[in-house]
Amino acid sequence: MNGKQLKNSILQWAIQGKLVPQDPNDEPASVLLEKIRQEKERLIKEKKIKRDKNASIIYRGEDNSYYEKFADGKVVCIDDEIPFEVSNGWELARFGSVMYNRDSERIPLSVSERSKLSKTYDYYGASGVIDKVDKYLFDKDLLLIGEDGANLINRSTPIAYIATGKYWVNNHAHVLDCIDSVFMQYVCLYINSISLVDYVTGTAQPKMNQEKMNSILLFVPPHNEQKRILEKV
Repeated sequence: MNGKQLKNSILQWAIQGKLVPQDPNDEPASVLLEKIRQEKERLIKEKKIKRDKNASIIYRGEDNSYYEKFADGKVVCIDDEIPFEVSNGWELARFGSVMYNRDSERIPLSVSERSKLSKTYDYYGASGVIDKVDKYLFDKDLLLIGEDGANLINRSTPIAYIATGKYWVNNHAHVLDCIDSVFMQYVCLYINSISLVDYVTGTAQPKMNQEKMNSILLFVPPHNEQKRILEKV
């Protein structure tokens, strides 16, 4: 096993609940998801984010199957989407139901525009920092996920990364916030550990739009277990 294979195995163990032991005393992930729902409602009322029309809640039925309930009341069984067993205390959720999207705040700057600016703040694109500019859009740690490009398929570099400090983001990277830094780091790890092929459209120019990204199925551990996973990784 080479270094890359070992890294991929560690990431897979992490999101399957096999990297660190479960602690029955941990507050279950269901509590975290409820806190996220309450926080999203607050942000929606304050008009800081928009309501996701496809928001849903995933739960386990009495028949041990998993179901997804949407805002319009529709319920569907999603057993065929679940690739491995859900660990004790863990929950399932759609990406769009737990993350706060800030794509509307992005502004692209052309190469010619950037050439006239002094180089002070990082300028992010789909795969990380691609330039520097003399102003910034964000001054908070946020999760960036590449929106387009071949890297969505070949994954030669991480597709998700956390931007820090003051920086600018163009329209080739999704900008996401969430309830806290631990969860953000866990989601970053999660996105980098799974295949995104099912969420990408186009072959010549691969793209993962906001709707596709929001449909990603997340395996969510208890908050304390997220910390243990991050420390172990």
